[in-house]
Amino acid sequence: MAVPCPTCGSPVTEGARFCASCGTQLGDVRDRGEQRKVVTILFADVTGSTSLGEQLDPERLRALLGSYFTEMTHVIASWGGTVEKYIGDAIMAVFGVPTVREDDAERALRAALEMGERLEALNEGFERDHRVRLQIRIGVNTGEVVAPVGSVPEQLIVTGDAVNVAARLEQAAVPGTVLVGERSYLATRAAFTFEEPMELDVKGKAAPVSARRLVDVLPEPQRGVPGLRAPMIGRDRELETLLGMFDEAVETGRPRMTIVYGTAGIGKSRLTNEFVSAVRARHPAAAVLRGRCLAAGHGITYWALAEVLRGIIEVGLADPVEEVRRRLAERIGPMLDLLGLPTQEVDQTIAALATTAGIALDGADRPPVTAEDMARAWPRLATAQVASAPAVWLIEDLHWAGEPVPEMLQRIAAGTEGPLILLATARPEFAETHPEFAAWGGVTTSLSLRPLTDAQSEQLVGSLLEVADLPEKLRAEILAKAEGNPFFVEEIIQRLIDEDTGIR
Repeated sequence: MAVPCPTCGSPVTEGARFCASCGTQLGDVRDRGEQRKVVTILFADVTGSTSLGEQLDPERLRALLGSYFTEMTHVIASWGGTVEKYIGDAIMAVFGVPTVREDDAERALRAALEMGERLEALNEGFERDHRVRLQIRIGVNTGEVVAPVGSVPEQLIVTGDAVNVAARLEQAAVPGTVLVGERSYLATRAAFTFEEPMELDVKGKAAPVSARRLVDVLPEPQRGVPGLRAPMIGRDRELETLLGMFDEAVETGRPRMTIVYGTAGIGKSRLTNEFVSAVRARHPAAAVLRGRCLAAGHGITYWALAEVLRGIIEVGLADPVEEVRRRLAERIGPMLDLLGLPTQEVDQTIAALATTAGIALDGADRPPVTAEDMARAWPRLATAQVASAPAVWLIEDLHWAGEPVPEMLQRIAAGTEGPLILLATARPEFAETHPEFAAWGGVTTSLSLRPLTDAQSEQLVGSLLEVADLPEKLRAEILAKAEGNPFFVEEIIQRLIDEDTGIR
């Protein structure tokens, strides 16, 4: 049986020690303690490197590429990827070795986009110091490979057809773009936008390979199966509990905090979305702000609270810093003035909020922001916001948060005066690592979502599908594989649709 060489992609006989085409040492899979696993591979290559070598002497070229490799490696590592090797001026990285994560494909695409952004910043220095600019093209593909078991060795070797396809996608990509394989696209289409599919004739593949050009990250991840919508099933009691908590906060004028626990895909997001819709219907004046805790990336310590602040002042990540500063002063300043704070305290509170959110303020003579400043700033902001109408701050994926965020949420819940609802979602392990939330009485409660019953799962399948005579065997297979997890039900149905089995 032939397998592709991890370096050049040429077919080699399984068990061969070296590739006959490029000489790469292979070794026998059984001798290296390896296993099959699904990973995502990223290839990035500098285009026009030959002409670059003609413009620069070897030492300057080496220094330039050294800066590039260092920066790109840092980006890849920050998203949980592992650089397997450098091939000339190309980088091969793997997401899923040594540890497979459910969002490896998403991490790889986020890394690819950030690599492009970082290169733009690097190019400013390259142009100033060397009068050259680099361009890269990236290919990303997900598939089954043979990979080492355990910790990553000094020379990681990942083999499989998925590696070869990722390299071919990189070669087919237009400079400055990211080309994504079909399996990576299917795993990430709810979080990114893509161009229409293209069919590529790839060396070593009998049939064309489908690929899509990556465009950008979606502002909000999409949920469910595109084009299919089902009512929320099996969560009516939990929804009523959340709404009762909201009504209690409004009636008493005091904050409440609730954490919705559940495993991945169990329906935390669907429940909180239904709650938000109901709140907006009952109290149109209520403000709803969302913040997400990210699993990986740069400057993400207070990312969720930064999103809340940006939501209050209505700015996005792409807005110029001057506009962000203006909105902070114009919107947050008057809100804090209502609390009767001295001007100096208002200015320092705004500075503390900006520091938490990673927003750079001008003014070298500004007093330094301390941890105590930030601890006071956020309850003040919440109190100022709910002075005129109730508000909901939805913090998603609290299990990804670093230690400062749970501590800050407790300070906000304890120090806010007014009808604020702090609603967080988390996986069960968060309760194990933060038992203080369970013991923290007064303003904090929790809900745990259980799997759907068989009857509820069957109702969900029926609501999603128009097929009245769905074969009983197929229906039973869907229910058995989903194990009461609504997301798994949707994923199985989506796979059946993608495979063109005729169900809708």
